[in-house]
Parts: sequence; C-alpha cells; structure tokens
Amino acid sequence: MGLTVESRADPVHTDLVVVALTGEVDVATAGRLRDHLAALIARGARHLVLDFAGVAFIDSSGLSVLAGIHRLLSAPERPGSGEGGSGSGTGAEGPRADGSGEGGRASGTLALAGVNLRIREVLRTTGFTRFVPIYSAVEPAVAVHQTTVPPAGP
Repeated sequence: MGLTVESRADPVHTDLVVVALTGEVDVATAGRLRDHLAALIARGARHLVLDFAGVAFIDSSGLSVLAGIHRLLSAPERPGSGEGGSGSGTGAEGPRADGSGEGGRASGTLALAGVNLRIREVLRTTGFTRFVPIYSAVEPAVAVHQTTVPPAGP
C-alpha cells in the first residue's frame, strides 16, 4: 500500500511539527519514515506529533523507527549542543520522555495521535504507551504542547 508522509510546523511553536501519515508503516516504508523524521529533527524540530489517523498497519520495523526517534528526541541536551534549549514540559504531557532520572532535561518529545484500536493494542502490548503518550486526535496533542512548552526562540 505504501506510506504518505506530510509535515507542517506549528506557526507559534516552530520546533513543533505535526507529521500526518497515511498508509502502512512496515519494512518497505519504515526507512523513508525514519529519514523524514530524522531530517525534521536535524532542521530544528524538537517536538513531533505523529498523526496516525490514516495508518492501517504497523510492523516491527515501524515500531523500531518510533523507538529510535523517541530515543533521539528524549536524549538529554549536552552543553553547547542545543539550539537555545526551550525546555521540555514532559511531566505534564503524560509519561516522562527521558526516563533517565539523571537530572538532564529532555531535548524533545514524541507523541502519537489518532491511533486506531488495533495499533493502539500493539503499542500497549509492546510497552510504547509507557513512554510515548497517545492522544485521541492531533488537536489535544498540540494543545498540551502549547500549554507546557514556551514558544521557540527567533
């Protein structure tokens, strides 16, 4: 079936990007999704909301991409490596993003929205729901971010 990936940055919180996915996240499409998300992060995205409303299927390759992107985003910022360090606000968003307990602030967050029941059960069974929050739709995920993280600097 393939996968379509479309991104849009939040006009106020420019480090927040909503990524709408349509199709299947599987061995044939996971690499392209990983590359797309990594490119967004390289360009300054620190908070990603993945809109799963159009996703019909995810396999272990897709789960691996989600885990890798979560690790990349939640790694504590090293001194001198951030772009202004906007903070994370992850405590109010649900599960703690960094999980490290080492006092470092997470550099970013990953959230999923609009996940169908079948995929939600896969995420629950594999433990993803312990560290990646899932919202019913994109709007609540974005609203939580907008109320817990200050706008990105100029």
